[in-house]
Amino acid sequence: MSSITLPPPFSNIPRQSFLFGPSPIQHLPRLSAVLGGKVNIYAKREDCNSGLGYGGNKTRKLEYLASDALAEKSDTLVSIGGVQSNHTRQVAAVAARLGLQAATIQEHWVEWEDPGYDKVGNIQVSRLIGADVRLDASSFSLDNKAKLSKLASNIEARGGKPYVIPAGASDHPLGGLGFARWAFEVEAQEKELGIFFDRIIVCAVTGSTMAGMIAGFKLAQLRHGSRAREIVGIDASGKPRETFGLVLRIAKFTGEKIGLSADDINENDVVLHDAYNAKVYGIPDEGTIEAMKLGAQTEAFITDPVYEGKSLAGMIDLNDLTIESGG
Repeated sequence: MSSITLPPPFSNIPRQSFLFGPSPIQHLPRLSAVLGGKVNIYAKREDCNSGLGYGGNKTRKLEYLASDALAEKSDTLVSIGGVQSNHTRQVAAVAARLGLQAATIQEHWVEWEDPGYDKVGNIQVSRLIGADVRLDASSFSLDNKAKLSKLASNIEARGGKPYVIPAGASDHPLGGLGFARWAFEVEAQEKELGIFFDRIIVCAVTGSTMAGMIAGFKLAQLRHGSRAREIVGIDASGKPRETFGLVLRIAKFTGEKIGLSADDINENDVVLHDAYNAKVYGIPDEGTIEAMKLGAQTEAFITDPVYEGKSLAGMIDLNDLTIESGG
């Protein structure tokens, strides 16, 4: 694929490189056929985007935050997530890649009791990488600033220099940049494939994946004359009002950072469906499970029950590009 050209001031923002390159776009023709042939489904595979600790959508965001952390001469990346957080795994991986330390808080976000839950999977990878992993019994919340601040203060008291990364690498001045850049990547891939995605479905919890897409595609539309398209979020937080607010706020400040005006993005740009979230974070309902089975049995397309299974359930009757975020 040809290189991505970003307009200034976006192009001037420093970024580390952690990805293999553009994440692949996969056509899912058997899934499309099973749904009646009236839909044409593709997936952009963010779960295949990097060799750092299995990668995932947060790795793309962390390219910008890591560059800022290095500029500040930080020695420890500090973040938070659930026990099986994909995000904190990716923070730990980025820290190892850069020769930094990682300290993560792993809260009990999902009501799941299993003797191996805090020992295997993502948390095991984080420990293997060398992160200072701290278990916390607190339940799911989208507001973690006080807890992160306390951990950062403890690290400073020991002589370290922490760099705080919020949950999902989202509510941060640079949190939306990775997926704003992703929008330009998609446009370049569309030209090569001879296709246009008029609607893109994405899971939303902490907000910056969807927010970055909104800002990036809006910049392409208003500054480059690109065709308008709809970004549709499928809430998986179980707290859709909070997630809606996060998406809107992050999209607006990301837009201003990359060259949009303050009023270029508004509430009408945030389309967030809450019918597929099972009313709780981390637990699938029957609709999610059936969608996961359908994707797996038609395409060997594997989604998870926390995020992408829910977004897949929300898009199976649409002609969309769905995002397999890999967490």
